[in-house]
Amino acid sequence: MNLWAWLLVFALFLVVAGLILGRFLFERAANWCAGEMSKADGPVQQAPMPRIVRDFARRNGAGRGPRVRRVELGQSVDMRLERRGRWTRLWAWQWICVREPGFVWKAGQQLWGPLAKILVLDAYVWGEGRLWVNLLGAIPVVRATGADIDRGEAMRYLAELPWVPDAILENGALIWNQIEAQRVRVSLGEVAVEFRFDGAGDIVEMTAKDRPVRDPDGESRLRDWRGRFSEYRWIGGRRIPARGEVGYDYPDGYEPYWRGEINACHLRH
Repeated sequence: MNLWAWLLVFALFLVVAGLILGRFLFERAANWCAGEMSKADGPVQQAPMPRIVRDFARRNGAGRGPRVRRVELGQSVDMRLERRGRWTRLWAWQWICVREPGFVWKAGQQLWGPLAKILVLDAYVWGEGRLWVNLLGAIPVVRATGADIDRGEAMRYLAELPWVPDAILENGALIWNQIEAQRVRVSLGEVAVEFRFDGAGDIVEMTAKDRPVRDPDGESRLRDWRGRFSEYRWIGGRRIPARGEVGYDYPDGYEPYWRGEINACHLRH
């Protein structure tokens, strides 16, 4: 083997080693977030809430059996990583805290072995949000933190409460208000989302004002945000919507960027 061949082999070794190291650092960050979130376990505090909300939580399994500290969801996801972009199929796993606001969402698309085509970490821990996106599992292309991310992730925690009926009953940080017979608002600090119930008492729609989103020009703007829930069924001990979709209202109309299916639900005590 001549010198150039050895140099090529060495260069390839460095590339592979760098990708593996990047994946390791990403996983360590995700595990840290999940570990910190698991510590956020306050006392049971049942906040005052409209009857339609309490009935929804109890009918779907909240309050049955041992107290639940967090819920873990397995998901199959299609996601647009940029506006008007192609849909990308991802695997995803999410940890959601019950008695304190917090979640960790890890998603990706495997390439080969420890290498991934893309990895995404979306988290809200101790009141702070973060969004990381890695290409090839190791090359950082997004590292987003700050006030806009904190606000957006807090809103995400609220929007996904239909998947965690135990949090509806037991998270005392939530403030509930009835707007109409089948519409309620839930707030967390300065952010809020609204839920619409159907005639059967299930949450079928989420809407919110002024969620930060980064437009293609790179500017962060506040846009109306909405989502849909459907196909309620019992999964892992709780009756939750098996399908969901979420997107933004733009001047030229609504565009979804996330749609997924819940294929596993584990209650952690």
